[in-house]
Amino acid sequence: MKLTKHPHVCLTTPTLDVEFPLSEENKIIIKNMINLMYQESGIGLAANQAGYSRKIFVMDVSNEKNDPQVFINPVITAKNNVKMSEMERCLSCPGKEVKVSRSLSVNLKWMCEHGAEQHKTFYHLPGRVVQHEMDHLNGKLIIDYDNK
Repeated sequence: MKLTKHPHVCLTTPTLDVEFPLSEENKIIIKNMINLMYQESGIGLAANQAGYSRKIFVMDVSNEKNDPQVFINPVITAKNNVKMSEMERCLSCPGKEVKVSRSLSVNLKWMCEHGAEQHKTFYHLPGRVVQHEMDHLNGKLIIDYDNK
């Protein structure tokens, strides 16, 4: 598995839902996505960044880089009205850094690898990563925010 980079069409095409129970192929893809995220020194990675057009993303915002989280079929159910602009980079857009305004917190609903529905509110950096990866799953890149 290798990183998909702009302008690959997979990055600008909305992804598809994942069926449960997870297939062996999906389990392997998730494991490989986590490995690729660490290999590329990222803190988040969407499936389409690995060339796989499914609604899956992984993230690890821990300092130790030993706490990968897996999100399958995620949906943002609410966003904080307070926004903050920060510079963001993206593994799929090497050399680009774009100022992106994002909500300070987001409520997310998703399925875990075992098929159980999960809900959580993510604040600050984890919230920003969730929004960044959700953009990927919807076919949007940080460069789409440039000069706006």
